[in-house]
Amino acid sequence: MTAGEWESVVSACCARHADDVRVTRLLHAVPPHCVADVEFAGRRAVCKVSLAERGRAGVEGRVLRYVDRETSVPVPAVLATDDAGFVADYREDAPTSDRSAAGSPGDTDSSAGDTDSHVTTEWLSAAGRTLATLHDEATFDRSGTLAVESESSSAESERDSLTVGECGLRIESLPGVKTSDARWPAALDAQLAVYEDSLAGTGYADVARDARRFVTTHADRVALPADWRPSLCHGWFSPDHVAVRDGSVACVVDFEHALVGSPEWDYWRTVVPLVSGRGWSVPAGGRETFRASYESVRSLPPGTDEREPAYRALLAVSYLDSLHAQQGIDAETRDRAEFFRERATEGFDRLSVQWSE
Repeated sequence: MTAGEWESVVSACCARHADDVRVTRLLHAVPPHCVADVEFAGRRAVCKVSLAERGRAGVEGRVLRYVDRETSVPVPAVLATDDAGFVADYREDAPTSDRSAAGSPGDTDSSAGDTDSHVTTEWLSAAGRTLATLHDEATFDRSGTLAVESESSSAESERDSLTVGECGLRIESLPGVKTSDARWPAALDAQLAVYEDSLAGTGYADVARDARRFVTTHADRVALPADWRPSLCHGWFSPDHVAVRDGSVACVVDFEHALVGSPEWDYWRTVVPLVSGRGWSVPAGGRETFRASYESVRSLPPGTDEREPAYRALLAVSYLDSLHAQQGIDAETRDRAEFFRERATEGFDRLSVQWSE
């Protein structure tokens, strides 16, 4: 995408909501999003726009608005949003880096080559508490992926969806699933179906199909306990997206992967890349620090540790999707794609035997 093209896309999004608009600087342009520093109605702001359907920046803007209104988690205030994107207040205390733009989260092969960023104990403690706070303050009656409230494939799906607050957001109905049965395994299957569609034609869609089969077969193992309500999951609660100042989280951004489901999804999507992935250097005992901080606010579901191998395999599928969306799968990225395939396949095969005994 040329400089003129991304500037035009951002300008168009802003101009739908204000007359006084100027794009000043590109901050990030990696599919499926574009983020720019803008002047919007006389104030400094940030505009995020979808470059492709997978971007769903309009959904993200509404999630941000919900989190701002309904929880104590600090996020930028949303000034305007539509189906294509959103404009939010510029925050001096927002995270400034985006390592995920340079590589897929979860990369663990030494050939990745980026210099590690040091993660402090202060960050681990503050982030653990804040992730737990999000999960505690934003709970719902059912699991599911999120959509703009006006988006609907049919009157039936609109009827069966669940409106989230007054933010123009809804939890989508799940294909072929009764509203009363919209549990976490069904929502997880819907998310994996998105990965499968995205990976079609790459030679890796079968990995997502295997993941869906695994979740369906072992739904009772993966499901939240009956007395646990699904939580809003951020989806990628990393140092790139969570800024810590003076021992507390100052600002959280990038809810592009948000969904409603098991807090374990969010927990392991944070812990696994930090302790096993490339890009960060975590102090000794960092995993335990994050866990203790999280559980100082709320407990994790019973059996969380026993399900860690399953989530590691499922996360490998999500990393395949991220790799394809951000960089494509070609000769240059094939080794990483094969690494993720191996991690997922071995995990599903091993657990299928263990959980069937």
